[in-house]
Amino acid sequence: MTVPEFRDLERALAMIDSKDYAAALQLLVPLAEAGDPVAQCNLASLYQCGLGVKADGQKAVKLYERVGELEIREKHLSALAYHNLATIYVTGAPSVQPDQEKARKCEGRARELGFDL
Repeated sequence: MTVPEFRDLERALAMIDSKDYAAALQLLVPLAEAGDPVAQCNLASLYQCGLGVKADGQKAVKLYERVGELEIREKHLSALAYHNLATIYVTGAPSVQPDQEKARKCEGRARELGFDL
C-alpha cells in the first residue's frame, strides 16, 4: 500500500468512528477495489448495516468472503470477516436468506482463525 492509500484508509476509518459513513464510503471503495483487505472488510460492514449506503447483503458477503479466504491472522481480520458472515447467515440480510449451516461453517472458520467468542 502506498503512503497516500494508507492515509486514505486511516481517514476512512476515522470517518467511520465519527459516523461520517458517506465520506468513508468514498475513500473505501477505491481501496477495496484495489484489493486492500482492511478496506474490503470495513466496506462490507457498511453494506451489511446500510451505513452511508443502501444495505446490500450480497455485496457484504462477497467482500467478507474475499477477506476470509485470505486467512489474514493479523488483528484477526479474516476471523472477523467470517464472524460477520456468520451473523449475516444467522439473521439474513437484504438479498441474503438466513442459512444456519453456512452460519455454523463461517463461525467455525472464525474460531479456527483465532476469533475469541
